[in-house]
Amino acid sequence: MPQDPSVESASAPILSGPNKLKLAVFGVNDDRGLVMTTAPGPPEATWEQSIRLAREAERLGFEAIIPLARWLGYGGTNNLGSRCFETFTWAAGLAAITSRIQVFATFHVPTVHPVMAAKMVSTIDHISGGRFGLNIVAGWQPEEIAMFGSPQREHDERYEVSDEWAELVKRLWTEPGSFDFAGRFFDAPGALSEPKPLQKPYPVIMSAGISPAGREFASKHADLVFAAIVDPAQTANTVAEIKRLALERYGRTLHVFGRGHITCRDTEEEAREAYRYFILEHGDREAGENVLRMLMAHSQTIDYSSAEMQALVEAVIRGYFAHPITGSAEQVAAALVELSQAGLDGVALTWNDYEEGLAQYETVLLPRLVEAGLRAPLSEP
Repeated sequence: MPQDPSVESASAPILSGPNKLKLAVFGVNDDRGLVMTTAPGPPEATWEQSIRLAREAERLGFEAIIPLARWLGYGGTNNLGSRCFETFTWAAGLAAITSRIQVFATFHVPTVHPVMAAKMVSTIDHISGGRFGLNIVAGWQPEEIAMFGSPQREHDERYEVSDEWAELVKRLWTEPGSFDFAGRFFDAPGALSEPKPLQKPYPVIMSAGISPAGREFASKHADLVFAAIVDPAQTANTVAEIKRLALERYGRTLHVFGRGHITCRDTEEEAREAYRYFILEHGDREAGENVLRMLMAHSQTIDYSSAEMQALVEAVIRGYFAHPITGSAEQVAAALVELSQAGLDGVALTWNDYEEGLAQYETVLLPRLVEAGLRAPLSEP
């Protein structure tokens, strides 16, 4: 049996790289990315676009590229979300044509058995040379979960399933021989997975849960977790609480990321006009309301005419509750500095047009982030 090289997952750039504020490109495997807009133009879910964006993000020093997992669209004008590349095979393809950026797959726990996942993850980790990451989502859209013949469990029970899933997959990644596993939700007699991942003890794990049960799962199993961004003060409190929970309960260091949607123009007025065009004028409100309806399935009545619900629909349209970062280059850079000062280790970014956004990042944002001490200048590979 060949002797595989190994790399410590703790040394992954997304966890311990030199940049104070880590950055990821999020959602490029989905048609229109994460923005529910009917405005014409890119992005489009094509393999050629995924290659271009992954290579450009790598050239610009981004630490990671992260997909979203969708099996069904959200209805509305264009049924946004219905054209979405499956993320394990997508990640394997990008892993083969990149050399430095961390490539993630995102999946919903009820859709992949841990024995299957263990070998897929290990395979992609070998393809990438130890650069793979796994974003674990408990699963929240009932119609998607039903496609796999699985029941949609109550919220907290989904994380109990996820906990057992993670326990089994970690054993498959680390135990040298076969073992029998009999749990509440999974049975795996004679379980074995070879080869093991290159990353030790196992690849970087990300989690998206922001509820108490989600944070508990992340504290126990993940290296990275997403936190909702409301305002700097509240974000600072949230980040501190998340890190405290992981350290006190499990003795673990948990890195915290936010999500931001950037609309950058020469002036604040032009940026706000672009935001209005993509999100307010051409935002697919029906699709946004459908998402809220799924998230609030237990609510008796939802008044979409209320100011509060209108604001929530807008937040869904601009990228599944991504924090709006809108303004001139100076304002966008200042907003990212503020998020770093609130304690975030990194931000996963989306744009209305990803290629335009990455070009803006290189020319007008990166120099300001370098000056602020958040990013290092670009260097030759």
